[in-house]
Amino acid sequence: MWFWDNEVFDNLEDVLEVIGKHIMDVLIVSGFLGAGKTTLIRHLLGSKFRSEQRVAIIVNEVGQIGIDGTLLKSQDVDIMELTSGCICCTIKTDFFKAVQEIHKTFNPSHLIVEATGIAQPGDMFDILFEPPVSEFSRLSKLITVVDADFFKAKDVLGSFYDNQIRCADLLILNKNDLVEAEELERIEVIVRDLNPGAKILCAQYCQVDPALLFGTDSTQPHRILQNHHSHPLEQDGFHSFSFKDDRPIDRDKLDKFLDSLPPNLFRCKGWVRFKNSTGLLNFTGGNYRIEPSDESTRHTALVFVGRNCNEKEILRALEDCLEAVS
Repeated sequence: MWFWDNEVFDNLEDVLEVIGKHIMDVLIVSGFLGAGKTTLIRHLLGSKFRSEQRVAIIVNEVGQIGIDGTLLKSQDVDIMELTSGCICCTIKTDFFKAVQEIHKTFNPSHLIVEATGIAQPGDMFDILFEPPVSEFSRLSKLITVVDADFFKAKDVLGSFYDNQIRCADLLILNKNDLVEAEELERIEVIVRDLNPGAKILCAQYCQVDPALLFGTDSTQPHRILQNHHSHPLEQDGFHSFSFKDDRPIDRDKLDKFLDSLPPNLFRCKGWVRFKNSTGLLNFTGGNYRIEPSDESTRHTALVFVGRNCNEKEILRALEDCLEAVS
């Protein structure tokens, strides 16, 4: 007789069938700040794949305010947020516990992990390949979203940026509509040289076929394990800070503020409260958009990520955008 989870089976084949049902496929979504990771996950959750599978998500954000987690919660999915650190270094233990808790509580067929934009994804494999997590999970794919419109970040970040590309099983060249055909071809040549074995997809708004993203055909885990990033992100000069205020912001002043941000401020994301509305702000590498938002917040909540930035100067300039309260 065989026993599993208080169930009794007559043969080993039945045991293996039940064990298989408990295995959780893990899909890691990586990519530099603002590349489109959350957009990709929202696309997957809205696809036919979602209706056929039980999916859970871990969202890692280096800032204290969980912007992406809030956006994904609207998709009615089991989700856990890990903030104020990077799961590849400073909060590895939290990630280890989160994977176990999701498996125990939700028992999904698929777990999607959205890594922070300044993570080195290979370091997550320490956890996925260690017991007890390795006993109930397996790597599906490591996907890196590459921002074609902000590919110049590679020139600034060097090996840090390259490693996110080298680690991937599948690469999505996103925002391809924002660059000329010759530039997109140049980017694809560079990416292919960094990772000859990866499949490359070009996309707008990460609109790719979900069927191409799933399946346990990851071929590079042993090579990935060699690319460690074991020290805190602050040692690389990365810094995250946030801004919250209940007073409305003047839109014209905000536009001027965003246009004046320094090139080493890579990312700003969150909600902006205007006098009669709320907008969702996405700023990446000097470009930004503000979309209408139905988020029922009555305050501005923004997260900034940069490298060797003057936090006080930036926040002081943002405060100057606030409207006077009569």
